[in-house]
Amino acid sequence: MIDINTAEIDDLLKVKGIGRVTAENILEYRRNQREKGGFSSLEELKNVAGIGSKKLQELKPQLTVEGVIKIKKITVEFNPAEYDLEQPEEVHLVGSMNNWKPADKSYPLQKGKDGVWRNTFKFKKGTEYKIMYDSSSWEEENHVGYYGKNFVVE
Repeated sequence: MIDINTAEIDDLLKVKGIGRVTAENILEYRRNQREKGGFSSLEELKNVAGIGSKKLQELKPQLTVEGVIKIKKITVEFNPAEYDLEQPEEVHLVGSMNNWKPADKSYPLQKGKDGVWRNTFKFKKGTEYKIMYDSSSWEEENHVGYYGKNFVVE
């Protein structure tokens, strides 16, 4: 059984009757429902483009909803002085919420008057992330939290 609240695209592609486009639609719908904690029931799949009542009946034996994902609102702060760095030109958060593909999508932090970069995000417990500064280069020496040192939402 595949849990639609935690499945990644590769997991969904293992389900008979779900192709790439439908899998992407399921993930997009789940992202849009993040504030609610994802899917609350399998019936909610009928709200996903490409899944109607008949398709849902075919999929139900292969899928589950293990419960609503607990979402936590956190404010991420990055103070360059704590890392003995000069003030960066930009700072972004990237992490497991986007499969570690920073060039595809990142989440900006805004610089405060105090020189600390921050932004508030909503993540499920256990989400890993890292902070990238001067991230236009995407070089690993410009990461804070990597190689086993990723930050984790508690």
